[in-house]
Amino acid sequence: MAHDFNDRVIWITGAGGALGRASAETLAAQGATVIASGRRAETLPSAARIVPLAVDITDAAAVDAAAAEIVKRFGRLDGVVTSTNLPIFGDFLKLADADWLKVIDAKLLGTVRVVRAALPHLIASGKGSVVVLSGRGGIEPSPQHLPGSSVNAALILLVRGLGTVYGPQGVRVNAVSPGPIKSPRLDALNAAGTGAPPDTALPGPGLPTDVADAVAFLLSDEARYITGSNLFVDGGGRALA
Repeated sequence: MAHDFNDRVIWITGAGGALGRASAETLAAQGATVIASGRRAETLPSAARIVPLAVDITDAAAVDAAAAEIVKRFGRLDGVVTSTNLPIFGDFLKLADADWLKVIDAKLLGTVRVVRAALPHLIASGKGSVVVLSGRGGIEPSPQHLPGSSVNAALILLVRGLGTVYGPQGVRVNAVSPGPIKSPRLDALNAAGTGAPPDTALPGPGLPTDVADAVAFLLSDEARYITGSNLFVDGGGRALA
C-alpha cells in the first residue's frame, strides 16, 4: 500500500544498513524528503528525495546539531526512524563490559539522543511520528546476541512510555521488531550461532522491504490511532534478531 508523504520531512538514522536504506528508499518513493544519516557518509544512500547526512549518534552534540540543521534547511521535521545495530555476537561468558557498552551507547542511547533532539520539532509539526527499529529478541532473546536482545527489550519499553507521554502533544511513537531479515547482519548472526534455519511460520528470511513497508505504515496517517505499539515483522515465529 502506498502512503502519501508529500511535504513530509523524515530523518532516518543508521541509513547505511540494510533496513535503514530500504526504509529511506521506500519513503522517498512515496513522496517524503528523507534525511539519511549514518556515521560514514560513503555508506549512505543518495538519490532523488534522499539527502545523506553524516551524523555520529554516540555524540549528543552532533545529534542536536543535526536536528537543528535539518529544520533550518527544510523548515520542518515530521518523522524519525531510528535504525541502529552493532554486530556484537558471542557467548555470554566471553562478552566483556566494553561489548555491552558499545551496544547500549549506539542503539539505546543513540535512539534516546535522536528522539530527544527531534521531539520539539515533531511536536511543532502537528503530526509527528517516531518509529524505532527494535527486534524480536526483545521478547525472545537470542543466546548469541544477549546485548542486542536486552537493548531491544529496553527500546520496546521506551516506546511504550514515550507514546504515553507525548501522544497528547500529537506525537506517535511506535516500534518495529524484525525477525530474520536477509542482510549481512543476519549472515553474521547465523555465523555466530548454530547455523540452524530460523523457526518461523512463514518461509523466510524476510526482506528489508518487508520492514520498510511496516515503517512506512506506522509513519503514515493510516496509523493515526496507533502509538506505543510494537509491530513484529518476523514471519510469525521465533527469530534470532
